[in-house]
Amino acid sequence: MKLITMATKRMCWFALLLPSVSFGLTFVIPHNGNIVGKIQYTTIMPGDSLSTIGRRFDMGGYEMVEANPGVSYASPPPGEEILIPSRFILPAGERKGIVINLAEMRLYFYHPDGVHVSTYPVGVGQEGWNTPLLHTQVVRKRQHPTWVVPKSILENHERHGKYIDKVMPPGPDNPLGDYALSLGAENIVIHGSPFPKGVGVRSSHGCIRMLNEDVEELYNNVQVGTPVNIIHQPTKIGRLNDKIYMEAHVPLSKSIYYSEHNVGDLIYKMVGKAKYAIEWNKVQNLQAHTSGYPLPIGSIFN
Repeated sequence: MKLITMATKRMCWFALLLPSVSFGLTFVIPHNGNIVGKIQYTTIMPGDSLSTIGRRFDMGGYEMVEANPGVSYASPPPGEEILIPSRFILPAGERKGIVINLAEMRLYFYHPDGVHVSTYPVGVGQEGWNTPLLHTQVVRKRQHPTWVVPKSILENHERHGKYIDKVMPPGPDNPLGDYALSLGAENIVIHGSPFPKGVGVRSSHGCIRMLNEDVEELYNNVQVGTPVNIIHQPTKIGRLNDKIYMEAHVPLSKSIYYSEHNVGDLIYKMVGKAKYAIEWNKVQNLQAHTSGYPLPIGSIFN
């Protein structure tokens, strides 16, 4: 609990300086399911975009788009209420270290205490620069990092008639921000960014981009050797008490990442041999119109 208390104090101190910015969301992992957080609502202010609204709640731009279909990304109507999809089904698999689900553009950090999980929006590889699926670990931590530009990025800039320095020193314009966690894969780094609009969307050359305030928090809680699992789960099944939920995202790429997962099989893996009933019309609707946050699709009977 000491870690959470310190994080809370830190968030309160920053709130005095930056009242419009939120920080990483930390939850107690439930014993009766795998769903954390809650849906929130806020009023659109003049000059807002879905990106700026999302940042206030530590949500990514694409998450805000999925949760609010038909709302203008750049200029949503001031005065109207908008949904904040700050409820999550924890990804399937081992709850250890860092898990990055590319399909939802979100990072989960399972604290060493085994009790808490923190989650942050991330930017991932754009088309043609896809972030790879990996099971690796943090191999290096750097504060105020120097960016040695990878050869592939230099060559890509040259092909488009653009030239950049081969080495970029620390500073406000450094693409790595102030904190970087290098992974055990060539040129794949979890790092900050001077471009907050590049978080929560496909924006990088394969790295994992985070908001500067978020990566600082993660950096201070992660050690070298922390396992990192990069996955792609566009469909997640959740359980809370006797209810079954589904969280659906648009796959980043069916040809590169996505292998078909039968929803029935995912439900069975979640509930086991318990008796349950599913409203399959709701499942079909969520598959056709992804919302990006958990919605109920059925019940479990004791």
